[in-house]
Amino acid sequence: MVSIKPKGKRWRIEIYFRWPDGVPYRKRLLAPVTAKSAAMRWGQQYEANALAQGREALKSPPAEGGLPPRPAEPVEQYARRWLDEREGRVHSIRDDRSRMRLHVLPTLGPLDTRTFTRDDIEHVRDELDEKITDGTLAWKTAASCWTLVTSMCADMVTAKKRELRTRDDNPCRDVKPPERGARKAKQYLYPSEFLQFVSCESIPLRWRRAVTLAIYTYARDGELRVLQWNDLEHGVINIIRAYNRRKPGEIKGTKSDAPRRFAVEPNLRPLLDAMRQESGANGLVVELASERAMARNFRRWLWKAGVRRAALHETTDQSQNITWHDLRATGATWMAVRGDDPLKIMQRCGHRDYGTTLRYIREAEAVRDGFGEPFPTLPPCLLESPRQPSRGTLVARAASDDENIAFSRAI
Repeated sequence: MVSIKPKGKRWRIEIYFRWPDGVPYRKRLLAPVTAKSAAMRWGQQYEANALAQGREALKSPPAEGGLPPRPAEPVEQYARRWLDEREGRVHSIRDDRSRMRLHVLPTLGPLDTRTFTRDDIEHVRDELDEKITDGTLAWKTAASCWTLVTSMCADMVTAKKRELRTRDDNPCRDVKPPERGARKAKQYLYPSEFLQFVSCESIPLRWRRAVTLAIYTYARDGELRVLQWNDLEHGVINIIRAYNRRKPGEIKGTKSDAPRRFAVEPNLRPLLDAMRQESGANGLVVELASERAMARNFRRWLWKAGVRRAALHETTDQSQNITWHDLRATGATWMAVRGDDPLKIMQRCGHRDYGTTLRYIREAEAVRDGFGEPFPTLPPCLLESPRQPSRGTLVARAASDDENIAFSRAI
């Protein structure tokens, strides 16, 4: 079967048929002619040549009867083996499976693992570029898909496990990647905005404390969710584990696979002392709400507290609205504004490379004047023990929780 559709001033041809044993064959390419009827004839001739000349179609000897042989292992089958081998070692494995299924295998899936060519890889790249241009795929997602393709092709040649080596050449070599877009500006809170938020007693105390801990400990959401009181001793925080959002209830290592230890911010100690006394120093330091709606509910509480700077709440082509993860970025920016040693910032945040830390340092250099005092003294209302709620308060809280549940289901 030959299908055709326009691509700019030319025509893209898709050839699809099945071998006698049922294995599919698909080829996508641009016709060298501009007229639609001529392009269709060209595609039909290409299909006939593929059936008649297996050596040219799949770069391998023809089988009995002059038909190209079925692939020894289609890329789709190899990709499944390759992803299964990465299970448990790569944190993004579920996303990788989805990216492979949606954006890579439609082009490479039916091809022979041993014989697909650089031209086929370029077709994957061209498809990603087209999706970026159409706006159906973010350029960062396309970059993740491209990393997935190049990593798989590299392992076909040099994988540690010999059973994953199927080729002598890497078809991705010297192929240019998809187009990259502009990186959107991330958000952070200024110290004055933070104090306005945590001083607003209309906001639940647990939310104000959670935001404070996220900024003052520079911890990721998964790390903060499983932080225990025995991880805080002698004024030092030990970040040694993280919540596994892929498998709820399980614990995993940190994102960088390296535990880190650093001193507690001096102005955070009174809050930790108050929370330790309330909890009896048992269990988790803080209980966070469901991760599904953390960012959106956080922005709603910011709005209620009067922190309504447009950049925090609106997403544009140049900037992203604030998320829960940006509280960690807030802590890193505050350290850079304070003038902390870059290597200390890198170690406290658990950055794998210095380039990540350098982004915060450059931002700090641009906004230091008039920024405010980083890690300010916390207001007394944050240290007070939560009062026993009245019946009216309980009813209002239940209504708020119902609203949050409905809000989470909506997304």
